[in-house]
Formats: sequence, C-alpha cells, structure tokens
Amino acid sequence: MCGRIVQKSGPMDYVERIFPNQRAIFFDPAGPRYNIPPGTRPLTMHRLAGDFEVDRQWWTWRPTGSKYAMNCARLDKILGNKWPWKMLTGHGRILVPADGWYEWKALEDSPKPPKQPYYIHARDGGALFFAGLTAWRAGAEKDEAHGFAIVTNDAAGGMVDVHDRRPVALPADLAIHWMDPDFPTTQAVALLEHGLPETVFTWHPVRQEVGNSKYQLPDAIDPI
Repeated sequence: MCGRIVQKSGPMDYVERIFPNQRAIFFDPAGPRYNIPPGTRPLTMHRLAGDFEVDRQWWTWRPTGSKYAMNCARLDKILGNKWPWKMLTGHGRILVPADGWYEWKALEDSPKPPKQPYYIHARDGGALFFAGLTAWRAGAEKDEAHGFAIVTNDAAGGMVDVHDRRPVALPADLAIHWMDPDFPTTQAVALLEHGLPETVFTWHPVRQEVGNSKYQLPDAIDPI
C-alpha cells in the first residue's frame, strides 16, 4: 500500500454498511475526496470515547521519541505484539472507511521505468473498512503525535501484479468488533487475519495525474 485512499462516499454511506438502522446524521463539509495522502485528515469511525463517532483524524503517527512517522502498521508486527503497535491495540482501534486505494506498478519496458497508478476497489463497488490504530484520545490534538496508521498485510498474496502489500479490509460484521472497546484485545487482533480476500477486489490503471495528491477530480478513478 503506497499511501493513497479514496473516500468519495458520504459519511452515512459508510455507516449504513455496518449499522443499517443508524439514524445519526454526520455533517462533513469536505465532500468527496478522490486522492487522500498521509499527512491529512481522512474520515475515521471509532468508539474511542465510548459512543460511536465519525470524525477526521491525522493519518500518520510519530511515536514519542521516534524519528520515524508511520502511515502503515504491519500486520506481522501487530500479531507479534511488537513496538510500537502493542501500545495501541487495547484502546486505539479505529476504522478508516474508503471506496478504494491506489498502488503504483513499474513499467518494465522502459530503461527508467515510470510507474503506472492503479485504482483497487471492491468488485461490487461497496465500501471498505480498513483496520487502523491510533494514538488519539478524547481531548488530544489531532496531529502527528496522536495520529493513526492503517494496518497492512505484507504477506497477503494476491494482486501481486500490482503490489504484495495491501490494507487489511475487514468485513462489516468483524469491523464492528474491531472498533468495540469492550471486545477483548487478543480476539480483536486475531480478527486482522480475516481481512477480505483478493478475490473480492478488482483494479484498473488510471491517469498519471493521481501521482499528485492535489489532483482531486472524480475522473481520478476512471480506467484508462
């Protein structure tokens, strides 16, 4: 996962996929986003303060004392209870809703191969729910020190013609448990091994302009 996601749907479009009877109204003035990079604030869904919330959090986390800022959390490190993710699995589980994400593949026929961007999404066009881990707490600043990372599986296989690594997208029934603060941590972490399989996804090449995260036009995801 190279660090670009798409959130073209409205907040309730995502919420209703896992809470069909949800009646809350979430006002979000940002509108559709077709090219969201780390270092910005995508929509997130969570229960960090108990009640279900949809808000915008900072995508990238720099642990205290670390010189590295991270936008992805490797699944093998989480399963191994490794630093720094073991600090977040108990009380920092969130969902990052999305319609898809981008990857770049080198074009092998060129002496200095440019990279072709691809848009990856669910075959049925449905919303995806990426597992995330955040250091944010109620009342904290929504900045790099309290940001989040998306869980990625570097050994997932599938889609190898684009990228071996991919975000862990949880089915709706498991996504609910992932963000439940009362769901046991060990069981929540185990859910990460049950992300959607590669057969759920499809992908196609898109225009080179998406290499610039300022390119936010709807045709960013159109096949070329």
